[in-house]
Amino acid sequence: MEVLPEDILVLEKAAVVYWFPCGEGRMPIRRWENAGAEKVVLLHGGSGSWLHWARNIPALREQFDVYAIDLPGLGDAAMCEVESDAVSAARATRIALEQLFDSAFHMVAFSWGCTITAMVMKDMATRLKSVMLTGPAAVGDIPRRVTMKPLIRRESGMSSDEVLAAQKENLARLMFYQRSRIDNTAVTIQQLNTSRARFRSPPYARGTLVIDGVRGTTTPLFVIYGDHDAPAYPDLEARRDIFQHARPDVRFELVADAGHWLQYEMPELFNERCIEWVNSQS
Repeated sequence: MEVLPEDILVLEKAAVVYWFPCGEGRMPIRRWENAGAEKVVLLHGGSGSWLHWARNIPALREQFDVYAIDLPGLGDAAMCEVESDAVSAARATRIALEQLFDSAFHMVAFSWGCTITAMVMKDMATRLKSVMLTGPAAVGDIPRRVTMKPLIRRESGMSSDEVLAAQKENLARLMFYQRSRIDNTAVTIQQLNTSRARFRSPPYARGTLVIDGVRGTTTPLFVIYGDHDAPAYPDLEARRDIFQHARPDVRFELVADAGHWLQYEMPELFNERCIEWVNSQS
């Protein structure tokens, strides 16, 4: 059993956990309270959990009242009402947020979390102050000029060392641009997250749920990618065009020398961008 480092265990213990109905079970929203500060909700990526934000919450909680969801079928959350159904997952998330908040808040999302965020934006327009999307997919089936290496599948006969080695390689193929930035904590998080993942989000990646969701909305929108985001590379400029066509007022940024899991690979830069964005929309 992989064990998280002490700083992340301390971070988890510091959170208050709220539970909300989700399918036949519950879904958690963790809170690092900063009374009176702007409320910021973090939504993790596919096959993930709140741990996707482990290198960001310490900095963000100094500035904001921070909440992190485990989305349906992922982390500690039960599967949504309809198994691996985006509409069902978005509904459960929206209902939980509506129950939790009686005032406006900001949403900061990563990958699959961007899809859920985009799907609830219109229904929650009066409650949202801003939205920040990190590495979103689901903007249409853009032809790929470069194919990402397939991920290594875990086999039943693998030793624990072989599993961790495969996870590290998968991080290099999917999540990071620079292998040197993949530390043992990232590998542990990847192993814990993927071992608990039940919701299958990849089938939605080439759809249009994100771009359909943001089109026609007026909530301030910031879209950010690493310029070597593996699922999007090398066609990032095509994504810029798509977002700007759907939302001419969008703020769009490519971060040099970074991959998909931008907020872990470059936490200081990401935290700076996130804090500046939320403060500018408060």
